[in-house]
Amino acid sequence: MSEKRFVRIWTEINVEEVEKHLIYIEDLYGSCGNCKKLGLNYLKDIKCPACGTTFKYAATTLKSPADSIKILNRIKSAGVQLTLIEREDFTKAQAKDALGSLFKKE
Repeated sequence: MSEKRFVRIWTEINVEEVEKHLIYIEDLYGSCGNCKKLGLNYLKDIKCPACGTTFKYAATTLKSPADSIKILNRIKSAGVQLTLIEREDFTKAQAKDALGSLFKKE
């Protein structure tokens, strides 16, 4: 039986929905994607203490795949229900949505 490994999977998402339930993390601490509250612990704070947002997604600025694996292992070990998304991809999707809304016909 082979061991389980983390792999990146591309899937279509609703950017606005993810934005509403996102925590931005560095190593151990992060900030709420909704109200920007700082100093949150993604392993303990399943909801933002400031605005009440329930976190379903996490994104990080850490570039090393080893750092992402470390974060994923912490999430798994703690039994936290968070999906780690690629922040660069997500930022591009946000920008594309913002540009698209500029050119909508009313």
